Amino acid sequence: MARRIEHRSTSEWPAARVYEALIDKDYLTDRLAEIGGASAALVQHVGTEDGARFQLRQGVHADSLPSVARTVVGGDLTIDRSESWRREEDGHYTGEIAAEIAGAPCSITGSMWLRDLVEPAGAAVSEFVVSGSVRVNVPFLGGKLEDLIVDQVQKLLSDEEHFTTEWLARRG
Repeated sequence: MARRIEHRSTSEWPAARVYEALIDKDYLTDRLAEIGGASAALVQHVGTEDGARFQLRQGVHADSLPSVARTVVGGDLTIDRSESWRREEDGHYTGEIAAEIAGAPCSITGSMWLRDLVEPAGAAVSEFVVSGSVRVNVPFLGGKLEDLIVDQVQKLLSDEEHFTTEWLARRG
């Protein structure tokens, strides 16, 4: 049975500016260098008429994995992640995400959206939402591994949110 991933965050930056960062090659390369782990790479990046799609490779050293995960994976973890983003007509942005862990019977899928909010004081901020699921096909351990992966994905999304805020602040 798959486990749900739900992540919601707000930013002081308007959705258009956050979106520009999320699909920017330099941003993606900088983010991978800082929090992408072992063998991190921007594998592919294609700009489209209404957005972008790209593939990332991220890594986690085996010694930082819980023992149950090391047993299934058998070494360092390599995560291949694909994202596609598009600008919608009404000024918000939608995306799809998929990730696989090399050598593990695991898949992560989800959808994303980004939009401007208007705070009571009139200050524009944006909201970023990820909704997805993790499925691990391992008898007896699948549920435990799914819980572990959901926790790690939540942590990664928080780390990426923090990185994005700092990256945008450095660029004004």
